[in-house]
Amino acid sequence: MSSIYGGFEEIIYTSSAIGAGETATPVGITTRLNPILDPSNISIRGTGKRGLYDILLGMRQPQFTMDILPSDIDFISDYQDGQTEIPYLHYRNVTAGTGLTFTNVVFNRVSVESRHNEAINATIEAWSDGLTALATMGTWSTLTAVTPYRWLYSTLTIAATPETEWWSWRYEVNNNLQRLGNVSTGAIRDVKARHREVTGLIIKDLASFTEWTELMVVAPASEEAKFNITIQIDGDTGPGTGSTVDLLNQDACRWGRLEAPVGPEDLQAKRFPFLAIDLS
Repeated sequence: MSSIYGGFEEIIYTSSAIGAGETATPVGITTRLNPILDPSNISIRGTGKRGLYDILLGMRQPQFTMDILPSDIDFISDYQDGQTEIPYLHYRNVTAGTGLTFTNVVFNRVSVESRHNEAINATIEAWSDGLTALATMGTWSTLTAVTPYRWLYSTLTIAATPETEWWSWRYEVNNNLQRLGNVSTGAIRDVKARHREVTGLIIKDLASFTEWTELMVVAPASEEAKFNITIQIDGDTGPGTGSTVDLLNQDACRWGRLEAPVGPEDLQAKRFPFLAIDLS
C-alpha cells in the first residue's frame, strides 16, 4: 500500500506547552492546509558567467496558511490582532503520527467571509519564529462532533442599523508583520507587528441608488462624517463558546468604489468595499 499522505489524515492542533504531560487541542475543521519553509536563498550572480556562482542560504522563514470553518470563533478573534502568540501550532498526520511543530505563531493576514446559505470560513496566513519535527505530547485530543458556524449566526450592522438584505460580507486584516533575524544562526529571533490595515466588502441587494447620491452630494458640515460597521458572531445560539463575539466593530469606516454589475439573467446587487481605521 502507498505511504503517500492524504489531506484526510492531517489535523491542526494548538498547545500552550509541549511534553509528555501536555495536551494538544484541534483548532476545528480545516479545508486547506499549507505548511511553508522558505530558505530565502541568495543567488550569487556576477560578470564572467551566465549562470550563478553560488546559492547561499538566507534567513529561514517558516509560515503556515490554512482555510478553516470556525467552530470556536475565539480562535479568530483572539489572534487576528497579529500580536497575540500561539505558543505551539502542530501540523500532525494522525495515521503516521508525524508532522511539524511551529513555535510562537502569530497571524499576519486574516480574511473572514460569510455567504448566504454557506458556512462561515476564514483564511489565515500565520508566521512563526521556529519550526521543528512534531513535538512529543501526552495527549492529542480527538476532533469529534464539530459544528461550524453558518451564515445565520452572523450579524451585520451598518451605521447602527442591522442589515438583513446582504448576500455576503468579508473583512480582511493585514498586520504587516516583520521578521527580525538572528545574525548568529540565520534563523528568526522575533516576529513583530507593524501598522494594521483593515478592509472589507459587503454585497447586498440593489433596491436604490441612495448610497451613490450620498457620496456625490456631501454637505460641507458632514465632510468628515464616518460610520460604524459591526460584524458579530452569535455564540449564544450557535457553536462555540456561548457568547457573542465582535470580529469587527469600528466607528470610523468609509465606503470605497461602489459597483453594481449585472447581467440579463441576474438580480442586481451592489458591491460595497469599505476601509476601516482598525478592528475596534
